[in-house]
Amino acid sequence: HIIRHRAPLYIAQVDPRTLRVIRSTEQVLVPEEGRALGNSGVCRISDNESWIVVGEGNPGQGISWTPNRVILAKLRWTAR
Repeated sequence: HIIRHRAPLYIAQVDPRTLRVIRSTEQVLVPEEGRALGNSGVCRISDNESWIVVGEGNPGQGISWTPNRVILAKLRWTAR
């Protein structure tokens, strides 16, 4: 089992020609609040909405009954 600390979770625009991240557009989508973020996923809900889901954990604590969260970010798109 490999723990990957992926916090904070960023979002940014991608140049459609080069498929590279446009660094000036990077923003924190889910901030780090003292716990590791991982197992994130993106789901297209419609042409105008996407959901990003990420799990929050407490690595290094062994089996822990500390409540962790599943965070859902809903992104609503508008035409440009």
